[in-house]
Amino acid sequence: MEPRIKNGWLRAILFMPIWFFAQAIVQGFGVVAIMISSGVNMEDPAAVEAFAEGLGGMSFGSPMMLVMSVLGIISSFGAIWFMMAVINREPLMNIGLSTENRGKEMLAGLGGALLFIGGIFLILWVLGAITVTGSVGFKAEVFMVSMMLFVAAFNEEIVFRGYLLKNMMDETDNRWIALAGSSVFFALVHSSNPSVWSTWVPMTELFAAGFILGISYTFTKNLWLPTFFHFGWNFFQGLFGFEISGMGVDTWKMISHENTGNVPDIISGGAFGIEGSVISLCCTILGTYLIFKYYNDKE
Repeated sequence: MEPRIKNGWLRAILFMPIWFFAQAIVQGFGVVAIMISSGVNMEDPAAVEAFAEGLGGMSFGSPMMLVMSVLGIISSFGAIWFMMAVINREPLMNIGLSTENRGKEMLAGLGGALLFIGGIFLILWVLGAITVTGSVGFKAEVFMVSMMLFVAAFNEEIVFRGYLLKNMMDETDNRWIALAGSSVFFALVHSSNPSVWSTWVPMTELFAAGFILGISYTFTKNLWLPTFFHFGWNFFQGLFGFEISGMGVDTWKMISHENTGNVPDIISGGAFGIEGSVISLCCTILGTYLIFKYYNDKE
């Protein structure tokens, strides 16, 4: 069945306000329900404001952060289902949800993320950009954080690769143009993160991240490798004590380190974490090429 809107780029652009609206409605009603169940006096502006401020200061290990992530993915699935059913007129599974014979790709995603983050950590340490100050040890909070990070990664993958990239690829045979388009949206959605404008690197790295996360999808049309790589990227950043896209991880990191100040922020990453480092940017470009070469050679 032909889609109601034949141009894939137009479908992608139309999706964004629908997605934002779904996020606002689902998370808005969810927060109100939580406030009521928590006994917050909705008629007391001070109580409501205090609750809202608490939401703004949530840590990665907070149960509320997990709840908000779940509400986020529910709204994303709702928006994508609407677009796929009404506009694309094809099954939801077509965004790349099949898990059949994808176990190796899931493991490759996790392993690749560990190699990626661990390698950058080692390079920064050798360059004298960071100094290890101790090992914090295992914390039970890691379980809560890992669930939240997985839900958040899966949420972003179904949106930016599963729907946006898929529809852009429907319109062009050039995977690089489609990747660039979806990467622009990916970077813009993160453009309000803390310290993201501290140097030119963070936004450039976020744009490049859209390529490394999406390149396998342009060959497989499946989300599980990028989802597990995305999850591992954030999870291992936290375990190694780096900020995740500008957000702190002090409550659950397993390795404690600090910037020495011996190199510029564009090398160390500064307050944004390693995603603000040109070393991470170079590794992202290299990783994109290696994944492309692997799948291209298979063809």
